[in-house]
Amino acid sequence: MRKLFLSIIAVAAMAMSGFAQCNELFFSEYIEGSSNNKAIEIYNPTGSAIDLSDYAILRLNGGVSTTDTFYLSGSLASYDVYIVANASANAAILALKDTTGSATNFNGDDALTLFKISTQTALDIFGTPGIDPGTNWTVGSGASSEYTLVRKSTIKGGSLDWTTGVNEWDVYPQNTTTYLGSHTSDCYVPPTPEVGFKATSATFKENAGMVSVNVGIASPSSTVATTVEVVITGGSATNGAEYSATSPTTLTFAAGSSSNETFDITLNDNTMASGNSTIMLTLRNVSSGALLTADSTMTITIEDDDYLVAKIKDVKVNAADFNIANKGQKVEVTGIVYGIDFDGNAGISFTIIDSTAGVNIFNFNDVSDYVVTEGDEITVRGKMDFYNGLTEVFADSIKVNSSGNTLKDAVMVSKPSEETESDFIVIDRVWVADTNTVWPDNGNVWMTNGTDTFQVRIDRDASDIVGQPIEWDTLKITGIGGQFDNSSPYNSGYQIFPRKLSDIEKYRNAGIKEFTLSAKVFPNPTEGVVYIESVENLTSIRVFDIQGNVVSKTSANGLNAIVSLENLASGMYLIEINAEKSSALKRVVLK
Repeated sequence: MRKLFLSIIAVAAMAMSGFAQCNELFFSEYIEGSSNNKAIEIYNPTGSAIDLSDYAILRLNGGVSTTDTFYLSGSLASYDVYIVANASANAAILALKDTTGSATNFNGDDALTLFKISTQTALDIFGTPGIDPGTNWTVGSGASSEYTLVRKSTIKGGSLDWTTGVNEWDVYPQNTTTYLGSHTSDCYVPPTPEVGFKATSATFKENAGMVSVNVGIASPSSTVATTVEVVITGGSATNGAEYSATSPTTLTFAAGSSSNETFDITLNDNTMASGNSTIMLTLRNVSSGALLTADSTMTITIEDDDYLVAKIKDVKVNAADFNIANKGQKVEVTGIVYGIDFDGNAGISFTIIDSTAGVNIFNFNDVSDYVVTEGDEITVRGKMDFYNGLTEVFADSIKVNSSGNTLKDAVMVSKPSEETESDFIVIDRVWVADTNTVWPDNGNVWMTNGTDTFQVRIDRDASDIVGQPIEWDTLKITGIGGQFDNSSPYNSGYQIFPRKLSDIEKYRNAGIKEFTLSAKVFPNPTEGVVYIESVENLTSIRVFDIQGNVVSKTSANGLNAIVSLENLASGMYLIEINAEKSSALKRVVLK
């Protein structure tokens, strides 16, 4: 068993002031009521939890020299109390106890000492150990019997001098338990209240009616109310037209309350599409020494629920990085369907074009049971969206106005670009710049015009193209301009989507000299030298890399020629074979 080596005589002799303030346990409440309604409370005035197994309460009855030692246990949290109650105390005391024990077998003439075992140090006393006061000690207007005594809030540590310690208690009537379970002490400096918006942004539908913005408080003052003003400081929405709110509005947090307070705004619904708008809110003039948190400003977005009826060009609004600036805006556009549904399963992805521009129409699911048919004039409602560089209308309804409309002529361009996105285009005199020999299933084929390279996208829903051989080296391709670029700025990855096999044609020069020469090039692949056999007398031969750069050229005479590629890097090359009235363009792979 643990032993306490400090004698009671020594404890009684310690007539001195208390220990350093707010750094050790001390007695905070003493109840000596009727019958067995007795309790002693201990307070932790420090900023850390304390292990109670290092502490004991020593009790001396009526001046006798035999000490009753009650060992404490457990952990006492910062600024919390530990209550030892008499096992036969009333329900009010027992409901708050941490333990019961012999330390509470006092009758008013018994001295108590709070003792720290590891340092053999007395920390606090109640009464004078070793002295019999008779019936009790007088404490203020009361006594150590038949009263409840609560340590004054100004006391910050224990006292070992009862002549001064006796003046450190507030006196309450017998059986008062109101203050048991907590202690008010100047050792505890309450945290500063902090006020801020619960969220720094929120979005509400235009037709939401009255909406509420929550303002919260952390560490509210337990004694005084805290007020703060909410003020409208900006935004694109107009107070009185698009919404109604009182600015400034004062919110009040009651003392001790951590409940949110709300700032109310009434949104005014209308039938005019004007795009989304915003309201900027700021907190200011917070009272009671409280602070504003970093979340003292808030942006409210009012989401327009009306469809903007417009031409396609007017709803394709580019941001600086070629993303769209009006994502989410509800629009209504009308145009002619071009091409096929490039999402032929449960969903839609196709193009409509009006007199100003074209746009992709998309949804993961079918919309309005519409079956995509080229030449239909349709009206589409939906939200503006963006996918890997491609501007889209995410459709929620489709209405067919007419069918069998004449398509416009495809626009002749040299390559796909931002300007050709969702337009009907044709690219003339291009050749394959990779090793594909058949058109892939849902894949890309690289093409070059001699200066630029780009992709032809073969969608699996263009089923008559998939798997067909690439018959000609030099091509004319008609289709829908597209894009696939998943990083900002979105200014690359432009494509052309053929709609059907007839969109891919052999290039035919409008002049006399065409790529009609019948010639053989072998071996292919080659390790450096190729042989050419022609049915016409040759005049010249040029070799191009896949970027269209001339890497070799030579004169020729006769039906046969030899071309050396030995000084070139491995890869794919194009050999232009020229006769007097015709030419041939052949692909060769150099190993």
